[in-house]
Amino acid sequence: MHSILLLSSLFAAITFAAPLRQPLGRRQQSGQQGWQGSNGTTGRPNPTYTTEQLNNIKLAMSAVDRYKYIESLGDTDLYFKFDYSPAANPNPVAGIGQGGQGDLSYVDNWPVLLNTGVSMSMGFMNPCGMNTPHTHNRATELLVIVQGNNVHTSFVQESGLTTPITTTLNQYQGAVLPIGSIHYEFNDSCEPAVFVAAFSNEDPGLSRTAQNFFGEDGPIVKADLGFPAFLDHVNVPQFHSKIPKAFALGAQECLDWCGIKYNATEG
Repeated sequence: MHSILLLSSLFAAITFAAPLRQPLGRRQQSGQQGWQGSNGTTGRPNPTYTTEQLNNIKLAMSAVDRYKYIESLGDTDLYFKFDYSPAANPNPVAGIGQGGQGDLSYVDNWPVLLNTGVSMSMGFMNPCGMNTPHTHNRATELLVIVQGNNVHTSFVQESGLTTPITTTLNQYQGAVLPIGSIHYEFNDSCEPAVFVAAFSNEDPGLSRTAQNFFGEDGPIVKADLGFPAFLDHVNVPQFHSKIPKAFALGAQECLDWCGIKYNATEG
């Protein structure tokens, strides 16, 4: 009897097991340059809101009043639904660059989220693409890989916990990135990758670490870095302008492996 139960359990585990994972540290070369799974999206930009409309939504006395007002704006399939596809977000809040793009829904571009305490984003990373180091000022992030393998994440929390805490994620695996931590996602693969990230605040905030740090006054940046020799005679504002946009391409080893040429002029 015990043998039968054991065999049944093994059969169930094999039947419902997740797909085989790509070995860590290995990259597959396929030449694929797009994202899968975009069928069924409208490709139509998400609706925009006037200042008057946003004020009316924020000043509604109750959730019922707020939802009734949003419903009065038009088709509920527009105002109560958010399309995360890249085609529907030509100017995404989270950025777009050589490494892909991130589409964030938050209270300003999807005001139905007001007072819900949640928001969400999807990141579409090209081969070797990276969501550059950044911080969410007001939210913890829970991230899951829905397409792709060998995606690295890392976060540094605060003074007293400055050693990076890293993970390597394959499809359907996730990681938590605590509020206020500096963190990133890097697709160390020649295949595209897609992640979904939930946030614990409808206005999570997004602060890009390198872009914002090097945007500070030049002498202060040099002093904070200990007056390094490589910054001698460097125009810091000009250097700041050369920092690539998020999402960026990352890790020269990955670029070499996948045969991707970095184009510095595209930022």
